[in-house]
Amino acid sequence: MNCPAIKVPASMPTEIMPWTLPSCREKNAEIFGIERIALICKPHSIAYGIPSGFSTGTLLDVDLNDPKKIIQFVERYGLPTTPYANQSERVEKRFISNDVFSDKPEQDGLDIWYDALNASERSAEISSNRDCALFNSFKDKGRSQGTEVANLTEGIRYKKEQVILLDDLVTTMAFMQLATLLFTGKAAYGDRAYDYVLHQVCISQNKDIFENRFSQLRWALQMIDASEPQLAVAKPGTFEMEEGTKIWVSDQFEPIEIALATFIDLAINPYPEPHAFIQEQTLRRMVNRNLNDQNLIYGSLTRAWAIQLLETLESHFSWNTCRVCGRPYKIRQQTMKAYVKQEDANEDRFKDRNNARDKNGYCCKAHEQRVRRKKDKRISNDQLDKAARKMDEHGR
Repeated sequence: MNCPAIKVPASMPTEIMPWTLPSCREKNAEIFGIERIALICKPHSIAYGIPSGFSTGTLLDVDLNDPKKIIQFVERYGLPTTPYANQSERVEKRFISNDVFSDKPEQDGLDIWYDALNASERSAEISSNRDCALFNSFKDKGRSQGTEVANLTEGIRYKKEQVILLDDLVTTMAFMQLATLLFTGKAAYGDRAYDYVLHQVCISQNKDIFENRFSQLRWALQMIDASEPQLAVAKPGTFEMEEGTKIWVSDQFEPIEIALATFIDLAINPYPEPHAFIQEQTLRRMVNRNLNDQNLIYGSLTRAWAIQLLETLESHFSWNTCRVCGRPYKIRQQTMKAYVKQEDANEDRFKDRNNARDKNGYCCKAHEQRVRRKKDKRISNDQLDKAARKMDEHGR
């Protein structure tokens, strides 16, 4: 008996596409009459995946106020580019060819950005959605738009290089960091998720950057500073706001949560979900293959992070708490750089793991090494003190 035709959605693409690892140098560039910090990048190698635990490990440790720390991060893992207005795609294409300069870089750069925004069905929908107003952070002329202008301005870079403004990268990473804090907090702490997120923001080196990009977060923190001063010193997961405060704070977080969830989804699925009224399996595969050919998805660090974050949230593993940073994690990050071999990336991503709790209690290898160095230094100081006491005794 033949079944009626049904609407068949294409499955979510979970394949992690490779992206470019650059070498970078810092340079000041005048964009729209203002001197801004830019990274001049050229391709160095190809990344095929990020290590397990990256999204809850290294990513959250990056000091977004320090250009040198950001460059170090970018050279190890890749450029965190926004999927909004198809920037991730343009960045990868510029690593292949970026020979064009313009006599009118400001006008032409803005035209490129807005053309890309309007050409992307999903980005255009986001730009007109009030619930996603936080995406306007990328429109700033010192961020995503300014990056387009910088690449067309002669004298900033060589032909085989490309430019990305530091504030552009910082904005994307702020979205990535806060999204990770928020959604892992909701998964690990449930009703106390907002308490956890506000605590982490309070103690974060990136607090001012979060407040600048997310105005609702700034308002929530101002209220917390006035009514819940103990939040900043509480242990993660132990403090709980009063009910009235929690209701008000949850209202502030609603647009943030919508925007960050949309950001994650856009990074993974830059194109609208294709549908086909097909029942027969062979035809279905053919249609999906053709659609995928038309909408080639370019790899990016942002997309790899988004896929890993969702896989982490959906996995059956237990949550652990890092004894250094107090953040929840499921898998400890052992490798501290992106994988440059496909087989290594596959081995890590699809590795069989047991669900035993992490007795060591570190979200990443770097945090364990930090504790070990402190311990070694303490032992060394104790040994020096002991030797000094012996010398004093002999001298008497």
